[in-house]
Amino acid sequence: MHRRRLLQLLLLSPVLAPALARAERRSLPFPLVGPYNYALRKNYPTVYRYLNVVDIGHGELAEVLLTNRHGEGYAVRRLEQVAFQRVSEMFLDPRRAPRLQPHEETVAPESVKVAWRLSRAFDWTHILHRQIYDILATNFSAAERERFVRESYNWYLSEPENAFPGRLKTHDLMEHQWFSQYWREKYPRFNGAIWAYHWYQLRLNEVMLEPGRAGRDAAIAEATSEFRAMFENPELLPKHMPMAHTISPTFRARFPEIADSFDNLHMFHDIYNDILAHPKISDKGAEVYGQLEAFLAPGEALETAPLEPLPAGLSREDHRRLNQLTHLEHMAMMLLPTAEQVVFFRQPPEVRSATVQRLRPEMVRHWPNLEKKHPAGHEHQH
Repeated sequence: MHRRRLLQLLLLSPVLAPALARAERRSLPFPLVGPYNYALRKNYPTVYRYLNVVDIGHGELAEVLLTNRHGEGYAVRRLEQVAFQRVSEMFLDPRRAPRLQPHEETVAPESVKVAWRLSRAFDWTHILHRQIYDILATNFSAAERERFVRESYNWYLSEPENAFPGRLKTHDLMEHQWFSQYWREKYPRFNGAIWAYHWYQLRLNEVMLEPGRAGRDAAIAEATSEFRAMFENPELLPKHMPMAHTISPTFRARFPEIADSFDNLHMFHDIYNDILAHPKISDKGAEVYGQLEAFLAPGEALETAPLEPLPAGLSREDHRRLNQLTHLEHMAMMLLPTAEQVVFFRQPPEVRSATVQRLRPEMVRHWPNLEKKHPAGHEHQH
């Protein structure tokens, strides 16, 4: 039978037509080819291996949450104890980390089937992230590196259906939906590891902008050392999701659309984890796609907070203070001018709490659903 006639018959079939309508094209994205490809693996092999562990961590948590049939307690033990210990060992001894970047379908074969379009968007944005690291890992001139970064972002935009918007989405979507924060409440330690991953990725964006090789090597070594310290002492893991305007302010000033795309990616990781973990969401794929439609719409649900950047070159101790802010403190800080932010995160908790209360009306104005999660007088900070 002629192939076209066969396809016509299939489309007319009352059984097969609905399935074909739901079918998703599963092609693989590829990075732009350039003279910088694989520069990170060559020049900073430990960083490259650490990023491979990051990929494993994201994939493993999704796979455990989706395939677990032994109850929530089992999933908590698998992630909070077994998986956390495994990734910690690889960060503390990078010789244990993968030498090559793992493919998501290898790490998480079941979870990628739940929402293929999301897996594609994740992959496409991770490719951009890796490509920018490759570019910044070279010894090309600052002008050449900037040109290559912009070319890679234009390549990213060539697939708009898979690209996270270059304008920041509102924190209401991540923090204040009915299912929000479930993942971090049930899996606080592994969630802290995920946020540590995001801190490290953003910090690399910042420190790799150093124009000279010696300065860049030293800055990368310090950022990597601080990241490793978070797994030596889990008390140092972030207590809120790190963002570019505080962790990589120079990078965000130079490449605002790229920084916002990365922040949007990280926010959607939180949303995805909440959906996977929440027991009252039975159709995970449908909920993911509903959220994804809203999130990928370029002009909808945008953040209105000022987000003035912090100064570049904050000390290691200041970054530790920043990471220990609760999410309500962090959101309050998003409303402050730069100088007041620096004062705020250095203050003791009781003083910060008073500032949060003072800013509460403005916080509700920017994030109307905050009241549903944190009614006045009943704040529960994570």
